[in-house]
Amino acid sequence: MEYAGRGDPARTVALLWEGAPTPRRGPRQRLELPRIVDAAIAQADRAGPAALSMRALAQELGIGPATLYTYVPGKAELLELMVDRIAATQPLPVADAGWRAGLHDLATTDLTAYRAHPWLLQVATSRTVFGPHVIERYDAALGLLDGTRLTGIEIAGCVAAVEAQTRGAAAAVVEAEQAPAATGSSDDEWWERRAPLLAERMDGRFPRLAALEAAGAFAVSSVALPYTLQRALDRFAFGLDLVLGAIGARIAGLA
Repeated sequence: MEYAGRGDPARTVALLWEGAPTPRRGPRQRLELPRIVDAAIAQADRAGPAALSMRALAQELGIGPATLYTYVPGKAELLELMVDRIAATQPLPVADAGWRAGLHDLATTDLTAYRAHPWLLQVATSRTVFGPHVIERYDAALGLLDGTRLTGIEIAGCVAAVEAQTRGAAAAVVEAEQAPAATGSSDDEWWERRAPLLAERMDGRFPRLAALEAAGAFAVSSVALPYTLQRALDRFAFGLDLVLGAIGARIAGLA
C-alpha cells in the first residue's frame, strides 16, 4: 500500500497548488509539470505504483534524473500530484437531477477512474491528498446533499459511504478484469476445471447454497462480458443502490 503524505509538506502543497516554480536564473525549464505527471501516471498504469521509478521516468522523458528532481523532489510528492491530476480529469458531480443522481454519478465516474488506473486502489485513503482538484471534487460531492436537512457529520458520512462502497466494488471489478492475463485462463476455463471436482464433493451438503443457486442468486445481467466481471459490475450497482436507498430513508425520516 502506498501512502500519501510521505513527502515534504511544504514542497508537496506548493507543487499541488502552484505548480513547479520558474527558476530565477539559469536555462529555462524544458518540461511542464503536467507532462511529467502524465508520464508517471502512464508508468503506474503499466506496472503499478511500487514500480514507479524517478530514474526510469527521467529516461522516458529524455532528461537526467538530477534534472527531474528540479521539478519534483521525489516519488512521494509525485504520487500526490498523480492522484490530483486524475481528479482533474473527472467531471464534477452536479445536483441538477437531485442528490441521488449526483451521488450515483460520483460513484460511476470513480469506478471508471479505478478501472482506468487500477493502482489507485493501492493508494491508501486514510491520508487525503490535499490537492485542489481532489478537494474541489469532494466539495462538490458534499454540496449534492445541500437542503436535505442532514447534519454536517451526516452529509460527510453519506459521501464517505458512497466512496467506500465504490472503492470496495472497484477492487472486485479490477480483479476480475486482470484475472485472465494474470492466471492464463478465462472464466470458462477456470470453472470447467473445477466444476466436476466440486460437484462430487458438495452434492447435498449445502442446502441453502443449492436453493439460492436454483433461484438464480448467482445469475448475471448480461453474458456479453466474462462472468466474474459482469458479476462484479452487477454487485457494484446493487450495493450502490442499497447505500443510496439508506441515504434516502435517512433523509425521509427528517421530513
